[in-house]
Amino acid sequence: MGKKIGLAGGFSARYGTITRRQYVEIVTGLRGKHECPRCMFRTVKRWSVGVWHCRKCGYKFAGGAYTPRTKLGEIAARATRGLMSPSTLSTELDSLRAGAKVAVTVAPQIKKTRTRRKKAVVPEAEKKAEEAPAEDPQPAPITEAEPTNQPIDDA
Repeated sequence: MGKKIGLAGGFSARYGTITRRQYVEIVTGLRGKHECPRCMFRTVKRWSVGVWHCRKCGYKFAGGAYTPRTKLGEIAARATRGLMSPSTLSTELDSLRAGAKVAVTVAPQIKKTRTRRKKAVVPEAEKKAEEAPAEDPQPAPITEAEPTNQPIDDA
């Protein structure tokens, strides 16, 4: 008996290499983290079949059984945004039924996943200055009076 390696290791030599490879591809995509359509963080996990949940913002939405976005869902989103003519929509749906790959007419914008900001490090001198209670400044002592131009009477 051979070694059990990877996700399809439990199948050992059964079902053929192509089927095992497809299984591994589907399950790794299923268990991985996906990008949330609302907050754009990579925190979406599968809640149940067809239901996806963002762990950061709590957004729950419907998607495919194994991926949050399906080809049919992408076509529907483009159609509702008005980016397709009815004839283009019908040809894409027909080609999807036939099993062809769907050509993306509008390239989606690639958004960087946002990361949390780190707190700015404040030097200790500034911290102490902020923490010290503000005292009223004392008036400076008068050391010398400025000479005035008024005459002095010695009476």
